[in-house]
Amino acid sequence: MKILCKKENLLAGVNTVQRAVSPKNTLPILQGIKLKTDGENLWFEATDLEIGIRCKVPVNIQEGGQLVLPARLFSEITRKLPDSDLQIESIDHNVKLIYENSNFAINGFDPEEFPEITEISSTDIIEIPAAVFKNMIRQTIFACAVEETRPVFTGILLQIEKEDIYLVSTDTHRLAYSKAVIRGNDKEFKGIIPSKTMQEIYRLLDDNEILTIKFSPSKVIFHFGTVQILTRLIEGQFPSYKQVIPQSCTTKLFIHTRRFMDTVERASLLSKDNYLKTNTVRFQIEDALIQINQFSEMGKISEQIEIEQDGEDVAISFNAKYILDLLKVIDTEHIIMETSGSFSPCIFRPENDQNYLCLVLPLRN
Repeated sequence: MKILCKKENLLAGVNTVQRAVSPKNTLPILQGIKLKTDGENLWFEATDLEIGIRCKVPVNIQEGGQLVLPARLFSEITRKLPDSDLQIESIDHNVKLIYENSNFAINGFDPEEFPEITEISSTDIIEIPAAVFKNMIRQTIFACAVEETRPVFTGILLQIEKEDIYLVSTDTHRLAYSKAVIRGNDKEFKGIIPSKTMQEIYRLLDDNEILTIKFSPSKVIFHFGTVQILTRLIEGQFPSYKQVIPQSCTTKLFIHTRRFMDTVERASLLSKDNYLKTNTVRFQIEDALIQINQFSEMGKISEQIEIEQDGEDVAISFNAKYILDLLKVIDTEHIIMETSGSFSPCIFRPENDQNYLCLVLPLRN
């Protein structure tokens, strides 16, 4: 291989794919980034066998070929190169980066050992505005489980029912649900996307792009701009989320979002419960007020928020982090809170928006 390129293009390719590299993988080849010429473009590829990311950048190809370089070293070198034109030459697995009057030699891997990031042959394809899908990810990804004891909870359910598309996540203590409309779509699909994949889509998507989603029974490929992200689906049965969402309530509140978030943040500073070891915040709801009285060995706080209340008074406790996580993704001035008692699931929705909700289970204390 022999190519001429700009540092900014080389760096763009590395930055796009490098998070798919698995530094802890026992296979050395998976610790590398593959470079492959195609027409007038240079493709960058990386994979950990669960997620694969590909992107292309324009270069001047004098001699085609492919090579695999150790991702960490290649990334660090690229960042530290001068802002000048570069020449990349390879003989067998040895690669030379030539810049100004200098060069840097790297020992690479055999590109034949690098696993193919294969395209999906399926014709099941949908398109959705990137800004819409990014917002759906933002509204749901925080509710994914971190521990991998039950893999289905570490991902986000992607469900397509003709013109309706849903993202749903749950860690069994809370559930986030987001819905959008795809005009003219007649396809259907249901699969669990790893949260790592969704994080990368969110990181790389530009709001002005169109996201193309192609799917098969075991894989999904997301295509936007010059980037392709291929992911395996998480095996297992996602819980029947529609059955756990309450359809009625005995208490409905209309709350100023920012004021509510600021109050919960202040209360959470003192919310470490010495007995339960949980980040608890307690709400006393009565007479169109939310009263928060929080105390610990460090001090105490007493605040109240005026609200619109419809229904019964109630006292209810939550993990403060769960409340703050959902409030950070609510963009409306007011939020609606619905519950049916101290120990019943609580629903939070943006005002005048039926396409998003977050369910939170209260603490039993």
